Amino acid sequence: MSQRSQYNGIQACRIDLDDFYEDKTVFQFSPMQGTQDGLNSIFQIPQSRVVVVSTANGYPNNVFPQIYVNEAALSYPTAYSVLNAKQGIIQYNSGYIPKVTDSVKVTFNWTWFTDVELDSILNRAANEIGYLTYFSNPPQSAPTIPGSEPIPVNGTIPTDIPDGLYNAIIKLAVANAASALARRFSMKYDFGAGDQNYSPSQMAKSYTQLAKDAKSEGLNARDDFWKSQGRQYFPSSAQQGYILPDWTPKR
Repeated sequence: MSQRSQYNGIQACRIDLDDFYEDKTVFQFSPMQGTQDGLNSIFQIPQSRVVVVSTANGYPNNVFPQIYVNEAALSYPTAYSVLNAKQGIIQYNSGYIPKVTDSVKVTFNWTWFTDVELDSILNRAANEIGYLTYFSNPPQSAPTIPGSEPIPVNGTIPTDIPDGLYNAIIKLAVANAASALARRFSMKYDFGAGDQNYSPSQMAKSYTQLAKDAKSEGLNARDDFWKSQGRQYFPSSAQQGYILPDWTPKR
């Protein structure tokens, strides 16, 4: 048995989804959405789920959008801040607002899921296994990911989770996340322009298959764990109530 933090669970899920903070990068994107007139300070990167993480969150590297004005890198967060990472909204601080003639480019990373989204997916997977949550946060404490689900008032964080069941939780979470990605891409159309082609339908099929595989692996890991404990399946119990008749037998 092992104790694992909220961060450990989210990163384990990202491994199978290939969705780490630095996996998908857009270099020197331009222009950002917004009026560049020397007065407007708020702009938007046309990409959702832009990565903003720091070593304070447990990740080994600081990852944030890097803005270049006239090819010179601005300092974050001295020159600008990120108002809404999920929507890619950036605000320049006073004295750093770009002028009309300035060349502005931004390099940024993005993910399929935010930490908060994966936290919710992982909790639902833990519920399927019979746990309130997927982490134990040694020493026991409340969630550490800002904006994530709070522990219910009458709930407790487990002191540890068996390794076999922890792996099952991760696989079931990956299955749920992949299913969500398949649905996301199923609502888009394939298109091509010149020699550039984009095929959401193929991505939907790929993630559908990943969901099936991860679901099977998760259920097998769950069942194998309980079999190794001398039980064929996940333990269950049932109660049967009886109502006595309101009449007495004949004498």
